[in-house]
Amino acid sequence: MAPRLPLVFFVLRLVLLGKPVASQEVPSFRTLGDVDRFTETYYQHPRPELIAGLIRALQSTGLTERPNAVPPYIGFFAEVFAANPARVPEWQALVANQKPSTRRLLYRALALSRAGGVLTLDVHSGSLNDMYWGAFVASGRTALLQRLVDQLRYFDERDDEGLFFAGATAKWSLASNAQSHPLVRATLEGETLTADQRTRALIAELLREGPGQVKQEIAGVVQQQREAGKWP
Repeated sequence: MAPRLPLVFFVLRLVLLGKPVASQEVPSFRTLGDVDRFTETYYQHPRPELIAGLIRALQSTGLTERPNAVPPYIGFFAEVFAANPARVPEWQALVANQKPSTRRLLYRALALSRAGGVLTLDVHSGSLNDMYWGAFVASGRTALLQRLVDQLRYFDERDDEGLFFAGATAKWSLASNAQSHPLVRATLEGETLTADQRTRALIAELLREGPGQVKQEIAGVVQQQREAGKWP
């Protein structure tokens, strides 16, 4: 198996398809795929009236038992809670009746929404990058894309493996979503982002290379560092 990309593979399931959803359609939440399809373009067609059903489905679909799936959904629910304060008491009462793993996810999202959301977090990790994507699909806020772009500078890190993966997962996930969602690509190509020359070069690379080549590049760096005895 190629060197792992911690947590970032879940982002691939959150690839933004940009497909319209009929307003009268009521989705089912029987499987994890059902949940992903509802959330992956939520910001295009917000439906807060369906969030209670989504909360009830988290345990039965097994989502909260999958550690790699949790960070994006913390980001997602934090944005949804912040955008719908009048509904939060109803949702919070529902959360209290869920099983422990679901409560942990949703209470973390509630706390984060009250603290100002994922943009208030000041760490660098693949897990936080997943939270940025979850928040983005909930809200469509391009400030979250800017935060992912800010992580790209760590792609050049060769001493701290954790920081490297913060940059690597940002580069891979931006490359992946830029291919499938016009808003991501347009934002990266536009003048709305603030970026230094090296970051601009990395943006150009990921747009040109695509996720497959970026993944190979990441694997090559990891192999090189391990062969040199710098990373375990």
